[in-house]
Amino acid sequence: MNAMITAYRWDANWKTLLFVLVAMPILIKLGFWQLERADEKLALQARYAQQQLAPPVPLSTLASTEQLAYKPVHILAEVDNNHTVLLDNRIFDGKVGYQVLSPALMQNGQTVLVNRGWIAGFLDRRRLPEVPPIKGQVRLLGTIYLPLGEAVTLAADQWSNQWPLVVQWVDIERLALHLDKQLVPFTVRLQAHSEGALTADWPTVNVKPEKHWGYALQWFTMALALLLFWLYSSIRPVAKDSK
Repeated sequence: MNAMITAYRWDANWKTLLFVLVAMPILIKLGFWQLERADEKLALQARYAQQQLAPPVPLSTLASTEQLAYKPVHILAEVDNNHTVLLDNRIFDGKVGYQVLSPALMQNGQTVLVNRGWIAGFLDRRRLPEVPPIKGQVRLLGTIYLPLGEAVTLAADQWSNQWPLVVQWVDIERLALHLDKQLVPFTVRLQAHSEGALTADWPTVNVKPEKHWGYALQWFTMALALLLFWLYSSIRPVAKDSK
């Protein structure tokens, strides 16, 4: 006697169904989250382009209620070269180095951290780069930078009492205490042609919207594949004996 497949029947395994019901909403939610992130990056790029059309204004005249992110500013200040901050693990053109931040004392008595750009590091991590000083009172051109959110860290950032100070992320409140100075709650990224600028090549966003769209497509594809797998695994062949 031989068995012949004459039909199929529906036999949904409840364990597989339970896994699908749990995993699919998560995958779909991750896909829509990536789409939201892409929209955020598009909005930031549009805001940056709009802000860059305006001429630089004196930083000391800006109110905290204004839309400050990416606004072009100029600063008349004296830079504190003795308290340089080195933002660690910054990569430029495939090379590891630091971003150099210096406190700048403005005429109104406020101090702002100016990010002068990138400088190369050494293979010997104990050796720090020599940062060229900015002497005297100077006029600096830059763009206000506000971070998008809290920095993601894997461990506590241990600071030394030596200068230059190497940090893993910019914590302005903590730096204000460390410097014993009141700092404005943002940094200013110097433009490439500004006096005192190092390698100042600033991307508008770290991850482009196209990448987020690609990630969203991956999550949605995984959700679809999971659904198809469940449907395929739920169809059972019905065998009929024949002589």
